[in-house]
Amino acid sequence: MSNGVKRALFLLPAIILSFVASFMVFLYEPITLYANNINDFWFDFYTLIGPSLLFFFLSFLALAVALIVVAVISKNKKHLNLYYIVVSIFSLLLICSYIHSNFLANFLPPLDGTSFDWSDPTANIVSIVVCVILIGLLIFSLVKIKPQKTSKYCTYINSAIFAMLLVSLLSTIATTDALKPKEFTPIATTKNLNLVSNNNNYLILLVDAVDSTHFNKIVSNSKDYQRIFKDFSYFPDTLSGYAFTRDSVPFIFSGEWNENQTSFSEYSTNAFNNSKFFAKLAEEGYNRNFYNYDFVWNDTKSLEFSNTIPLERIVQKKPLLKQEAKFFLYKALPFPLKFLSKIETLDFSLAQAPQKGEPYSWNDVNFYTQYLEHPLTKTDQNYFQYIHIEGAHVPFNLDSNVTLLPDTEEGTYEDKIESTIKIIDKYLARLKNSDAYNNSTIIILADHGFNIDGTNRANPILYIKGKSEKHDKMVVSDKQISYADLYNGFIELLDNKSSTEIFKDIPTEGRIRRYLYNGFNEEEHMYEYEQTGHAWEADKLKPTGREFDL
Repeated sequence: MSNGVKRALFLLPAIILSFVASFMVFLYEPITLYANNINDFWFDFYTLIGPSLLFFFLSFLALAVALIVVAVISKNKKHLNLYYIVVSIFSLLLICSYIHSNFLANFLPPLDGTSFDWSDPTANIVSIVVCVILIGLLIFSLVKIKPQKTSKYCTYINSAIFAMLLVSLLSTIATTDALKPKEFTPIATTKNLNLVSNNNNYLILLVDAVDSTHFNKIVSNSKDYQRIFKDFSYFPDTLSGYAFTRDSVPFIFSGEWNENQTSFSEYSTNAFNNSKFFAKLAEEGYNRNFYNYDFVWNDTKSLEFSNTIPLERIVQKKPLLKQEAKFFLYKALPFPLKFLSKIETLDFSLAQAPQKGEPYSWNDVNFYTQYLEHPLTKTDQNYFQYIHIEGAHVPFNLDSNVTLLPDTEEGTYEDKIESTIKIIDKYLARLKNSDAYNNSTIIILADHGFNIDGTNRANPILYIKGKSEKHDKMVVSDKQISYADLYNGFIELLDNKSSTEIFKDIPTEGRIRRYLYNGFNEEEHMYEYEQTGHAWEADKLKPTGREFDL
């Protein structure tokens, strides 16, 4: 055997280890994350693959060079076992990461914005046992089987891990739309956010995840809070159509149910495109503006809204690398160390290159302390504005005064509801101060409720004030509203009806309302329910047995 072949075989464990580790971190994990959650990301496969290949190459090069340096030093010092031990230890880290990422992933908390609790005893015990067993096997092998053979066996395992990752990656790509380019995506900018009309304003403020029962309890205990909604009608018995934002928003504006007959992208785009409400706004000469931090409307028709622009899919590599590293650590670290991932701030939108306009942010604090501080400007053109803000959505990171809490503290759902109320108050006060309140139709609603204290996600808030509408005190309606009704209600309000004049044919009792539910990140499996009682009565939300699978 030639010296060149001997050197290659000597360095092969280092090369394979470096390749497999880099492949798992910078190709397998980000690509499978994207492929399984395509609609959750602003980029597409072709935006992602370039930086990912670059990160993979640089990581492979750095690891390989570092291990080769160790190999050279070991050989020169005639302590080859040092090289084999280092390769074996790094292989142990790779194997441990692979096991945690793939076989212990079911213990991971969801990435839905809730605060992470890494103290699950079962997850921690299983994780520690796995680590102890792997370390024990490594020590036994190094002592009894010797470092060179241990390194050789680790190389076999590393190669097997690569084969499994590669098969899994190719399978995921083949069974998803990962390779389908995103030809067009709009984003909302802050343009016209501080505009109002001297004539007609039609304003919708959507506060995310605000449960009607909890919201009403807080409002009812404060005369100041009651004053805010004096001119509104409140519909406490309101049932949403869906449990999550994704399906709720296009449903609200179209009345079209998503039953998983097509991809969500196709459903959502068609729902927005065919919205008769949006068409009527255009017919009546409204300057239309759509402020949503994340929406799926993959058609140039979305550009008819004044503040939307085409997304430029240009990625910033450093922020992308940071988010990818957080996600990998979230999956791969042993559970007692997962807090080091800092996954609470995972946000791939930070990797977007600057756009031509300032992207709209749904953040409560930004909206309260920045957007609402700007003076309003006037136009004679009719003006439509839909604004989606964070509201009471997790994480519960605010006190009751819209102040961000330190990382070491956690607020409550009630605190965030109170912050939402203060945001609404400031939003309405600014309209009143500019004399735009009276000539404004105003709808304040949530996309869905929130399941806390035994309630369900099906009972969002709904407050409506028609143009020039005034009351001595807030009207409370006992109509059994479904979000399937909103679409027609919105159009009725365009005809200058008051909040007490719309929904005329909707009964106050005995109505059976439809609701489609899916688990978090399980949108491909929807279950139909019927609410036979009040919207807040979780025990009367009954499954029909119908399911809608994509």
